[in-house]
Amino acid sequence: MTHMTSKQRMTIHSSSIALALMTIALVAACGGPTKTGLEARKAASDRFNRVGAGVAMAQAEQALNVGQFKDALDQIDRVVSSFPKDPTSRLLRGRIVLEMGRLELAMTEFKNAFELDPSCDECLYYQGVVSQRWGRDEDALIQYAGALRIQPTNTHYLLAEAETLLALGRVDAAKSLVDDSSCHFEFSSGLAHLRSEIASAEGDSQQALQFMDLAVTLAPDPSIYQEDLAHVCFTAHEWDRCLVAIAAISTSVSERDDIVRMKARCLSMTDRALEARDLLVGCENSKSNQRESTSMEHDLALGYIAWMVGDVERTDICARRLMGRSPKLCDGYLLKGMVFETRGDIANAVKSFTKAVELAPARRLPRELLVRAEAVQTALGGVELAHFGR
Repeated sequence: MTHMTSKQRMTIHSSSIALALMTIALVAACGGPTKTGLEARKAASDRFNRVGAGVAMAQAEQALNVGQFKDALDQIDRVVSSFPKDPTSRLLRGRIVLEMGRLELAMTEFKNAFELDPSCDECLYYQGVVSQRWGRDEDALIQYAGALRIQPTNTHYLLAEAETLLALGRVDAAKSLVDDSSCHFEFSSGLAHLRSEIASAEGDSQQALQFMDLAVTLAPDPSIYQEDLAHVCFTAHEWDRCLVAIAAISTSVSERDDIVRMKARCLSMTDRALEARDLLVGCENSKSNQRESTSMEHDLALGYIAWMVGDVERTDICARRLMGRSPKLCDGYLLKGMVFETRGDIANAVKSFTKAVELAPARRLPRELLVRAEAVQTALGGVELAHFGR
């Protein structure tokens, strides 16, 4: 039997210890990561997912801003799938589907976001937007007011609430809201414009014009208020200023029928009635070429302006069109009576003016023209009797 030396025994002992340590390490490894290791791994995974979600949200926002709504929805759906309890992603998803016209889903997302974060003022504001699209102004008013309570210095929310009050006919409430607001009116073109709307609703056209001038001055892009400025100038009888405002409006808007009529009336009030008549005739010819009919408002404007310049034939055409399309409107009969009177047919003029007075007893002009025509008729009758008595 062979005997081992002490050095050999020590080598074998060391090998046994190493083998035992390796076995222990392997057993530990087979048992899986520790709790601390798992938590660290989860935290790293969450960080990775949130970075990815942040990128997806940024891409969704960018796609929304350029009108690529489907791409925006695909991006945000990835985020919502990973973080269904995140109010910010829910809010953004609501904004995207709102732009896609999916109002029910949009309202659901805005409500979900608000439940997840009751301090979310935008969630309430966009609920108000959806409510107004549904025609539920009372609901929208509550939602806009809620958003403003959360962010009392947000001019956008103030404008939304005040304009809704105006739409509901609550002018005093809208004015009080603006007066009591903590928003800085002096530096806001939007609030100056709102003040103009309130003054117009109160019938103060001069103050409305002052505020509108301020809105135009404060606006980064004054062109957005030029059409409203034209309307306010017209109401305030500032004819020349109205023409200047119309000239600053884009061609696509200035060629609209209502703007053309406004311009024609301003021209007629500034001793340029022939230009006004020609402008409206040109508009009518253009519609005729496109096989479109003129509106009642067009016939009203052209009828009176044609009368101002002595264009009796065109006045007659407008009068007959008005009587045919709006038999309960006094203006057709009024214009027809004026045509009869000019042509010396006083008996029919009296009949037409009488009908106009019956349809609009509170209007002064039909009564004055009727009295004048009856006086002429009486005078002519007296002349005829005197002639017969000879």
